[in-house]
Amino acid sequence: MNGTTTRRLRSRTVQATLMGISAFALAACDEPVDLSFFQDIEQCQTEAASSAEFDAGDCDAAFAMAMKEHAVLAPRYDELALCEEQHGEGACGTPDEAGGVADPVHAGGPSFMPFFMGYMIGNAFRGAQPGVAGRPLYADARGGLFSTTGQKMGFAGPGSVVRTSPAALRAPAAATVAAPMTRSVVSSRGGFGGARSASFGG
Repeated sequence: MNGTTTRRLRSRTVQATLMGISAFALAACDEPVDLSFFQDIEQCQTEAASSAEFDAGDCDAAFAMAMKEHAVLAPRYDELALCEEQHGEGACGTPDEAGGVADPVHAGGPSFMPFFMGYMIGNAFRGAQPGVAGRPLYADARGGLFSTTGQKMGFAGPGSVVRTSPAALRAPAAATVAAPMTRSVVSSRGGFGGARSASFGG
């Protein structure tokens, strides 16, 4: 066997190995994951002490991710009454009160957003690497829990676990605050959670 043949065989072996790794990563990305719901970091860390899924450091990292998403992508409304109709009485405030970033683009009008009700944490593949992720959760007026995109999550209460697609852990790519929703926009989308789409707050 000459040197050229040896190099070709090695190249084919490497290609086959990479294809196998890629297939494994894609399969792992599609596998259901367990997501846990916590109201705060302390509750998560208490659970982490006896969990094989995540540790106290993961609780901190997931919380930071959730708060970053909340500050920019939490649903916003142009009326306090409209926000409370969707999320419950006393569940909304101004961005300053609710931990949201200021929005200079739409600063000329009022803006209200729901308070952060807790976060979900889970392990999912990001690219080809597994890692912890966290996203914020909001209550609707009926007590259900939803993500920023209006996806309903079936958590029974703090500390509960749901098994679902890893897509639930993927935050929207939008990096800017959407214009506050009007009553007509909310109505056309069936209310918060009615659209079940990443464009709900857009």
